[in-house]
Amino acid sequence: MISIQHVSKLYRIYEKPSGRLKEILLRGRRIYHKQFWALDDINLEVEKGEVVGIIGRNGAGKSTLLQVVAGIMAPTDGVVRVEGRVTALLELGSGFNPEYTGRENILLSGQILGFSEAEMKRRLDVIVSFAELEEFVDQPVKTYSTGMLMRLAFASAIHVDPDVLILDEALSVGDVYFQRKSLDRIEHFRRTGKTVLLVSHDPQLVQRLCSRAMWLEDGKVAMSGSARDVVTTYQAFCIKLEDNRLRSEAEAAESRLPESSVRPSAALRSSRNEEILRELRLVGSRWGNGKIKFTSVQMLNESGEPSFTLHSGEEVTVRLHFVADGDYEAPVFAIDIHRFDGVFVGSVNNCDTHPTTLPVEKGEGSIDLTIRGLDLPYNVYFLSLKAYTRYDAPNWSDPADIHNQMYQFDVITGKSIHGLLSFDATWNPPVTAHEPDSITTTEGTH
Repeated sequence: MISIQHVSKLYRIYEKPSGRLKEILLRGRRIYHKQFWALDDINLEVEKGEVVGIIGRNGAGKSTLLQVVAGIMAPTDGVVRVEGRVTALLELGSGFNPEYTGRENILLSGQILGFSEAEMKRRLDVIVSFAELEEFVDQPVKTYSTGMLMRLAFASAIHVDPDVLILDEALSVGDVYFQRKSLDRIEHFRRTGKTVLLVSHDPQLVQRLCSRAMWLEDGKVAMSGSARDVVTTYQAFCIKLEDNRLRSEAEAAESRLPESSVRPSAALRSSRNEEILRELRLVGSRWGNGKIKFTSVQMLNESGEPSFTLHSGEEVTVRLHFVADGDYEAPVFAIDIHRFDGVFVGSVNNCDTHPTTLPVEKGEGSIDLTIRGLDLPYNVYFLSLKAYTRYDAPNWSDPADIHNQMYQFDVITGKSIHGLLSFDATWNPPVTAHEPDSITTTEGTH
């Protein structure tokens, strides 16, 4: 188990290296440093067999906390108690000698943990096989790629029978196959009663592996509790920070616009800020013949409020505002959703996926698309808008208007969703086949 009680860590920040020497010579009569509390009164109890995640932004104190727990550095205040053998994977390749071969580094790391050379040699083949480095184990690790080095470090750490495993973003490097194998090994650790303390920026990974989580912000505990609750709150916090940043940039851009003799109204200033904000979010491209033009788009949550931050599973309305140069009896409207990395998630249109007729008259108009359950995992997504003037035979090569991945929106969730989306599915209890109590036969009369 791990017990962290009122732990704080202070760093002294010197503007110049000479400041440290001056303080020593003057015996503290003058101060040349600033105090920085990387950790401030941290409390955490991790029981045997628990997997606990630590989340937070860069610089929040996550890695410092793991280094204190691993015994690499001492806390300024507080007490840390760890029961059992501890293996820590805190920095890629830490503890490895770049001049040594992979085989020599495996033997060395085991001996540092108290294993004899003979014991480590018995484990060597298993470690090399797990790391998939059979062809390279006798090469100096300085020649290894980042992925090879990570695989060697992770395989070495988990095959020395630790009671406590401490991981700092150890699964962020490596191919999908190795990550899956590593996750299975961590799950095996949990089932066998091992304790795991994990730092990760992947909220889905924390929810999948961890029963509890702690969120650090500026060296302090912002929240501690179930992994699902902590991750969901942290996601909303990060999205709000990004939205505030964009709004600040929009206000700054608006203030740099040329002054006019007539001061704009508050409503006009707000509309201008929203337009600048939309431009800051805009990342895609636009084309089309212009017969129907999109003028704006809104995403409305279940409460009917405009928001580009949505909760997974809630009903969402996409409101498309447009202007048409004439009457069109049956145009086609469509929206596409892509994940931030370009992966296509899905599409809705009124032609083949959800057929319906949507007549448009000349001039300005709007149309609503209601998605009854947007079951997407936590991530950043981009919305595309499409319009075509023909329903019976759309000319896909000649669209009226295409806004390709021009609108960013964010999805937060407290649910465990693996993959691109959540399935609306139900497990039914198993049906047991019973043998009949008796068999009745009917004999015919001859």
